[in-house]
Amino acid sequence: MEKPKSNFEDLYEKILEKNITINNYSKDQLINYLKNRSYYYKITSYRKNFPKNSKGKYDNLDFLDLTICASLDVRLRELLLLMCLDVEHSLKTRFMTLLTEDDQEDGYSIIEEFKNEYPEKFSNIIEQFRLNKYKKDMFQKRTDLSIWVFLEIVSYGDFTTIADLYIKKSELKTDPLYTTQHKLIKNIRNSCAHNNVFLINLFDRADHIKQPDPKTKSYANTMKINLALVHYPKIIDIINLFYLHKKLCSDELNQRRVIEANLIVEKYSQNSPTFNKSEFRIKKFFESIFIKCIDFLKL
Repeated sequence: MEKPKSNFEDLYEKILEKNITINNYSKDQLINYLKNRSYYYKITSYRKNFPKNSKGKYDNLDFLDLTICASLDVRLRELLLLMCLDVEHSLKTRFMTLLTEDDQEDGYSIIEEFKNEYPEKFSNIIEQFRLNKYKKDMFQKRTDLSIWVFLEIVSYGDFTTIADLYIKKSELKTDPLYTTQHKLIKNIRNSCAHNNVFLINLFDRADHIKQPDPKTKSYANTMKINLALVHYPKIIDIINLFYLHKKLCSDELNQRRVIEANLIVEKYSQNSPTFNKSEFRIKKFFESIFIKCIDFLKL
């Protein structure tokens, strides 16, 4: 049965029914928060980090705790998205370097191979290119599509597909583009770009991955992260993001992201009373994963 839509009075009562206290907001202030700062479903999702009592109600959870989680999460998502974009740009630059130095590749044959291998995907890319108002002049000037233009119009997912195609064709002994790890970076990129909540279900048993891929375990070991924690999707993805950022991006860019990441850790530390109540889920993430990822980026 579908749940009926609730008005703001109903939503206020739902918060109280869950035994979430409201010690720092008046009723009007809380409703104003739900109207103008964040909607009920999103802000209350952070409650999943906090324990319930035997009656299924929350103990020692205040609405302020949820807003603190949300504020920290926003900053984290902003950083992760920037890092994903950094990695994407660096991968495209490295890919173009490989193609430029490859005497067997003219910049057009790889597009033909992609078109033959993925005809439907290619048609969709061309149609989106045609409809893109910001790239109208680029589309009108071309009859044949080159790889350097292709990289300017494709999604990250489509880029990883053509990169994988090239690496397999080239039969290189090592993979300088880390193509097997692309899907993990894409997970974070898409989630953060769509402003999805990140700081929930970090160590959810339902998401447990029995056998993480060997590369991720190797990266985690290098970062001195406990391998017992490397069995959850968000943990696996963030380890790969930091590792690839370190290996692909400039030292200057890495250090800029370190500074930004340390500001997030500072905000986390300032609100330790809230995170100490969260069954140590967020605390475990920051102290056992995130801070170690930052330390790896510093080296």
